[in-house]
Amino acid sequence: MTDVENIEKIIHDVFGVEKRIKNKKNTNSCISPLNKAVKNYFAFNFLNRLYRLQKRFSGRDAETNDICEKIKNIGEAKEHQWAGPYSELVALDFYSEFAEFFDISYINILPISHHRNSIAARNGQKGVIDIDLCLHLKHDLIFTDVKSFNCVHLQIFDSIFEEIEEFASKIGKSVLVGVDNLSEIDYREVKNHLGIEKNKIRRDLKRAVSEGQKNLIYESDGLKFDFKINYSSPKSSFLSTVKEYSPFAMAESYRYKFLDYGNKLVDNEYSLITIVRNPWFNEETVDFGDFNNIFYRSLSRRTFMELLRIDGDASDFSKTYSSASGISVSEVSRSLAGIVFIDDNSPSSRSQKGLYSAYIYLNPNYAAKNPLTIRKFEKYFRNGFERQIKDFDDFKFDNY
Repeated sequence: MTDVENIEKIIHDVFGVEKRIKNKKNTNSCISPLNKAVKNYFAFNFLNRLYRLQKRFSGRDAETNDICEKIKNIGEAKEHQWAGPYSELVALDFYSEFAEFFDISYINILPISHHRNSIAARNGQKGVIDIDLCLHLKHDLIFTDVKSFNCVHLQIFDSIFEEIEEFASKIGKSVLVGVDNLSEIDYREVKNHLGIEKNKIRRDLKRAVSEGQKNLIYESDGLKFDFKINYSSPKSSFLSTVKEYSPFAMAESYRYKFLDYGNKLVDNEYSLITIVRNPWFNEETVDFGDFNNIFYRSLSRRTFMELLRIDGDASDFSKTYSSASGISVSEVSRSLAGIVFIDDNSPSSRSQKGLYSAYIYLNPNYAAKNPLTIRKFEKYFRNGFERQIKDFDDFKFDNY
């Protein structure tokens, strides 16, 4: 049974729904562990998550079908592309742990005509706003779209390195390639330039390998990389690279990241962005000591406070926006009610209560309604799973 046939079987066995994937030979780092004879923690947690979702949404056929479609998308995905649909299932499962206090709807299609003052409408978006989840609290609606925290630059480099190593083998060499100091890369520079530069990087690395070079410094358009090339036999290949990690430096590098999600913010209800990190599609955060906690909190403060003070056009910082929209960076910041970070511990967790580590940060400068506060929000997260919430802050005493 191929990995794809196995994921089709899982969908049918858990949900009783038939989903067919055309490419039966496809695989990726998510569905491959599910098809091993010896079950691993990731497979155990993946399957249990699906059984919980089946139970939670039993009798709700449309939402059950949407869940099955996401699982199908995981099976269809190439390389790291499974991160998106997988993250939606993680977030849905996390919020469902607290569903005794609120209902959850998935997926939410909102007509633009009902949200004429939203960022999406002002930016010229037509038709609908597609938002993954809505938490139906006692007196409020909390809309949240789910994004995977994947490392774009690491994924680009992985594909480049694989090609270079194949090139080397064709000319009778065995190499490993690595790169230093990724944490200093600015998110905007990566997004705007690295994808364009990758062909030049491939060319220069191939030339370096042909000439037997062990180092290559590449500089262009504000990007600077120090590539290491190790020549050895396949059995003894080892490459050491040095990455300088700082949660504060990383927060500075990613400070414009949430501008890309303005089209997921509504104008008359609370809008959160939920970010899911899994170590299999994000190796950049190290989760050593309090690294992730410091990074997430620092990034949230920059989003809520630093961006608040930028009156320039959002289009100067993100290609998501039309220059004619007149939407400022400050407006986007004030339209985001909060950020929820979820670390998915599926590869290592032995129990559901240790499956997730969540960090919830609320924007004290939210403008559409009275800002959410810990006092108003935390009561919905009080049960046996509250231990998963590692940090909860509304910056009431840290808003400067």
